[in-house]
Amino acid sequence: MPLLSRLFKALKPAAPAPPPRIAGVFSPAHPAAGWWSDDPAEQLRNYRSWVYAAVNAIAQEAARHKPFLYRNTGQAEHEQSPLPHTHPLARLLDRPNPWLTPWELWYLTTVYLELTGNAFWYVAPQSVGDARLGTPGEIWVIPTPWVRVLPDRAQYVKGYQVAAPGAPAETFSADEIVHLKYPNPLDPHYGLSPLQANALTVDANTELLRSRYQTFLAGQRPGVVLQTEQTLTDQTVSRLEEKVAAKFGGRDNWHRPLVLEQGLKASPWTLTPAEMDFLNSAKMTRDEILAVFRVPPPITGVVENMGLGADIWFGARVMFCEGTIQPKLDLSGQVLTRDLARRYGPDVAVSFPDCSPRNQDQRRKDDELDARLGLRTFNEIRRSRGLEPFADPRFDKPILPPDLDAAGRKVDD
Repeated sequence: MPLLSRLFKALKPAAPAPPPRIAGVFSPAHPAAGWWSDDPAEQLRNYRSWVYAAVNAIAQEAARHKPFLYRNTGQAEHEQSPLPHTHPLARLLDRPNPWLTPWELWYLTTVYLELTGNAFWYVAPQSVGDARLGTPGEIWVIPTPWVRVLPDRAQYVKGYQVAAPGAPAETFSADEIVHLKYPNPLDPHYGLSPLQANALTVDANTELLRSRYQTFLAGQRPGVVLQTEQTLTDQTVSRLEEKVAAKFGGRDNWHRPLVLEQGLKASPWTLTPAEMDFLNSAKMTRDEILAVFRVPPPITGVVENMGLGADIWFGARVMFCEGTIQPKLDLSGQVLTRDLARRYGPDVAVSFPDCSPRNQDQRRKDDELDARLGLRTFNEIRRSRGLEPFADPRFDKPILPPDLDAAGRKVDD
């Protein structure tokens, strides 16, 4: 069976499963916190609230950066020759498959890495008629929960088993799958995601959101205690409670005035220090989630000091690109060099240019200085930026300062 057909078969949606009837009776009412940290499907379901804000920011930024494809013939920048846009690898990454854009490819890959620690690409071989060629033809992102790594003592990884819900499992060889993962000190075959490392805080944030929702949904406004010196019967107390709940319960009635009956006094219901700390802990859990994903709050739209203006945004961008995005891009480039680019030649490599806005400004100044002092030629600078060199051979020679000759010696006036 052709490999692409096998993938389509594995990706076929499953029929909806009947709801459980008996198992739910014996399951605990409140599962332990972080119980989902080893379940990839449940990890994806936590893609919400501040986890979504952090992961979406990382994935969008990573998807913006185009990989640099080159032949590595040495350690210097000018010895890295960019591949032409007509190269098969460049065309493959520019058009992964007929239904997936490059932006979507990198976005989904990053989302799976951040939530599950693993991302799997099925590299379908290029085919001409019934004949299959050795080079890849398409790239498909496989949902992480569907994939199981098959370890092997001799080959390290024997293959990958893909089991879509409701479909029989299909086994793919190690060469058919590109496995990107974050290093995991507990398991060499599966990655460890920031979400797994932050499972308890994520659960705490979820419970805080649920509590706040229930407060707005069922809580009455205003929050007061009714006092009287009279002795009230149970019937009278019930009548007052029902009347207050009916008039002031729910989020639409919080602003209504409270008119008291004769002899009743109202005093505000103040929060205890423990309750105030409970409310303030929402900000704490937000900061912990963003810290584990290494996303500065301004990147997610949270700006608490507007007085600094653009300096906050620039500083957050520098921290975000240098400390969060660039290490992930470097890891992806090295994995793709080993598992994908080497199929096109032993010297073909994939990397990502430095994404920091601070380094980009400094690089432009360095290029200008190198050109003015004759340290690099114009074409060497253009090649380092992935641009086509000028055809004029004069741009392959350094432009020396007027007081130096071709040998670098100072010229006497």
